[in-house]
Amino acid sequence: MRSRCALFVVFALALVVVTPSFARAQGTYFTPYIGSSFNSSVDDFDFGTKLHYGADLTFLANNGLGFQVDFGYSPTFFEAGEDEFLDLESDGSVTTLMGNLVFGGATGLYASGGLGLMRSRIGSPADLFDEVSKNEFGVNVGGGVRIGSAKGFGVRGDLRYFRQISDLGRVYNLDLGDFSFWRATAGLSFGF
Repeated sequence: MRSRCALFVVFALALVVVTPSFARAQGTYFTPYIGSSFNSSVDDFDFGTKLHYGADLTFLANNGLGFQVDFGYSPTFFEAGEDEFLDLESDGSVTTLMGNLVFGGATGLYASGGLGLMRSRIGSPADLFDEVSKNEFGVNVGGGVRIGSAKGFGVRGDLRYFRQISDLGRVYNLDLGDFSFWRATAGLSFGF
């Protein structure tokens, strides 16, 4: 528990460093998106490509540094594919809520990364077991491109890697979990 608090303190300090630059904000961007996950892995089991949708809100300063809140949802993430050897009609979803630092301009290329929560819900295969829901810390890193007006309408493409943190251990010795996936999305971006 102590290491989790330390991790949040480090993240909060990063926000304090970024916050003064928001006084000279370049803009705020709201981007609803839709896309797909791929290369998902849980104990080396690949769930294939799954639909993802969500939205993010990005605050960007004139110096190109910013903060982003990203919410993503995949309603069928843990459903077995058609070519699975044994389909027990399981269902399950993944929800992500991440706070990220962003580096880039209002238009063009950007990089982003941060941490947050990953919620996994796995339904009972053929009602044999109880449903499992788990909230874990997670990290994500990626980037993309935004094309369009800096203070108006634009189009954005984004590619990110998500990974669960199973055991925070000591702050300097993070143990990455065995649940990860890539997510590619495209969305309409509205600048204010």
